[in-house]
Amino acid sequence: MRARELLITNARIILPDEVIEGHVHIQEGKIAAILRGDVTRARLTAEVQVIDASGLHLMPGIIETHSDAIEKEIQPRPNSVFPLEMAMYELEKKMAGVGITTLYHSISSSDGTSVRNDAVVADIIAYTARRREEPSMLRHRVHLRYEITNIEGISMVREMLEQGQIDLLSLMDHTPGPGQYKTKESLRDYLMSTEHMSLEEAGATVDELIEYQQQVDWGQIRELIQLAHTKQVQLASHDDDTLEKVKLMRELGILISEFPVSLEVAKAAKSYGMYVSVGAPNIVRCSSHNRNLRAMDAIEAGVVDILCSDYHPPSLLPAVSIIGETGTGLAHAVRMVTLNPARALQIDQDYGSIEVGKVADLVLVEMKYGYPLARKTMIGGHFVYQSGYYFQGVRAK
Repeated sequence: MRARELLITNARIILPDEVIEGHVHIQEGKIAAILRGDVTRARLTAEVQVIDASGLHLMPGIIETHSDAIEKEIQPRPNSVFPLEMAMYELEKKMAGVGITTLYHSISSSDGTSVRNDAVVADIIAYTARRREEPSMLRHRVHLRYEITNIEGISMVREMLEQGQIDLLSLMDHTPGPGQYKTKESLRDYLMSTEHMSLEEAGATVDELIEYQQQVDWGQIRELIQLAHTKQVQLASHDDDTLEKVKLMRELGILISEFPVSLEVAKAAKSYGMYVSVGAPNIVRCSSHNRNLRAMDAIEAGVVDILCSDYHPPSLLPAVSIIGETGTGLAHAVRMVTLNPARALQIDQDYGSIEVGKVADLVLVEMKYGYPLARKTMIGGHFVYQSGYYFQGVRAK
């Protein structure tokens, strides 16, 4: 049985603006107090479970706004598709193990591949939406990535918004050009390497995408955006590539700019009051896999608000650690994966920071020879993941 009260003692607590040495008191799944100094047993009731976190950092649970990990879990390689329920349960364990407590599954309605055709997308989203209300190792949310060239799919997106199945909607256009794929050949090569398409199949897919782009009805797109606003669903743009595009996105009421392709565009998005999101893998690898914006350049320019994992969830904690070692400091770096995404997604009244009254979604992190490892992950006062850890040469349990 879970203790009704929990005290995490002697932790390095990462607050929104500072890191302190102290203790966090949890009652009924929420943060009841943040204490500094010594806490004696005399102040605790017999029901309190005490966790000694000496040598560890205590941070809010990571709020991941954009991860396509569920697609990879369903189809780890081309033509190898696993059951959705199995994929979701296995993914939960992996996410808890890297400190993610709220995951916006970025599910892509785009190109008709095994996990991105509308029939499969509908199944994944319906299942994920149901999982939002069930006990889990993870808070499940739905981030639908809608490729605007998927003209037939717009009615499906509209229906999902009406049914309340979507928590975040992003608009994408991967047609070759100034965006993520500069040339037809770069997109063709991507499809050949990731989807194992033949040269002819990939070339035909690219040509079809270009043809569909000419048929996009922006009147319907605007209606979709208005419906999302009505349903209080936050919106994101994707791979903003020009000043004109980012200006248009903001005028349409879109508040999050994901993966701007240049520093100039990232600065423009920030100037329009948008939340700028970049990929943690870009930080860890020191470059974009598509030779676009180097994320650390944008961070050093002060225009990044959010880190997401995109295609590699284990990159989040190491990226936070790398950023924390710069002049921005650890508290600022942690905000990029906790409080800032919570604010962007309008859930910060309950999640995203260690503050009295907020839900106790927390992670204890050990710096193992300079590398951050999630050692205990908590959802609403429940430990959903824990592993043995070493500190000061002593094995702790």
